[in-house]
Amino acid sequence: MPSPETRSRFRAEDLRAFTAAVFVHFGVPAEDAEIAAEVLVDADLAGIESHGIAHLGAHRGYAPGLRTGIVNPRPHVRILRDSPVAATWDADAGLGVLTSKNAMDACIAKAQATGIGMITVTNGRHFGAAGYYAHMAAKHDLIGMAMCNVPPIAVAAGGRDRVYGTNPIAFGAPIEGQAPFLLDIATTAVAGGKLEIAMRQGKPIPAGWAVDAEGNDATNPRALAAGGALLPLGSRLETSSHKGYGLGLMVDILTGVLSGLGSGLFMDRPTLVQAHWFAAWRIDAFRDLAEFKADMARLVDAIRATRPEPGREAVLIPGDLEHRARDEREAHGIPLDSETIDQLSALSAEAGTAWPHAL
Repeated sequence: MPSPETRSRFRAEDLRAFTAAVFVHFGVPAEDAEIAAEVLVDADLAGIESHGIAHLGAHRGYAPGLRTGIVNPRPHVRILRDSPVAATWDADAGLGVLTSKNAMDACIAKAQATGIGMITVTNGRHFGAAGYYAHMAAKHDLIGMAMCNVPPIAVAAGGRDRVYGTNPIAFGAPIEGQAPFLLDIATTAVAGGKLEIAMRQGKPIPAGWAVDAEGNDATNPRALAAGGALLPLGSRLETSSHKGYGLGLMVDILTGVLSGLGSGLFMDRPTLVQAHWFAAWRIDAFRDLAEFKADMARLVDAIRATRPEPGREAVLIPGDLEHRARDEREAHGIPLDSETIDQLSALSAEAGTAWPHAL
């Protein structure tokens, strides 16, 4: 049984308003600040705490980057190439959660007009939870994908040196009468933010997530900061880490190499520059939309009806945990740990905006 939740909880709308006010303090236009706040807090609503509001005061892709100039509060996004179905954008170092939402909106518009839309983005910044953008397309009855490359923090399969980042992949598709299918995964064994959560909560990490600087399995969540690295999805060659490693390089190619930014292996780490790739396509370009959604419902219902392993309540579909978290947190508030609350309270004093009261 999971331990009962003891953390303080906050209303999502209060956290969004606070986040937007912080962005405005750092020079982000109010309309852009509201969009960025929506994307960031949505990760917490979905239970993806590794990519939510905890990053606002601690990650250089947000307030710290705006403070030092790593992130541009008023970017002038340039369209480097454009066609009815594809484009390349230069994000001008703007907030990644803002430019990425705008890029997926543009993909959706291209897909609705032509059947498919793809955009790759160079000179971007941290874009939050990849699943947000795939979900955007699925809510429009489209199939959506999103990817991002990250400066190297993971070893190659069988290697000891950092060669690629967490490089997430997200995929969304609509289902008749249900929340969309939503896959959102790092191509490493775990997202780097999971180690941040473990550090904040004073907990060890499982073997298979990371290695120390000598390549040995690590259980200390500070291993990454001490010169270690994340392991690829699959952890070790004996358990098929070549698959996660290969997927991570695929993301690096579609984002960094295709956009012209280059592989994450050669990124400028101090600026945390990133590249992104988004896609949306119309299902009715291939088959009847209603039939597709009905077949999706049949597929996921059949899988959920299969037998779970001992100790598991049920077999789940990608997206089930996030959809459950969203329902629960919209009703009862978003839980935050004490370290995050302390950081954000200090940020509220700097930004001159009130930190919201807990429920």
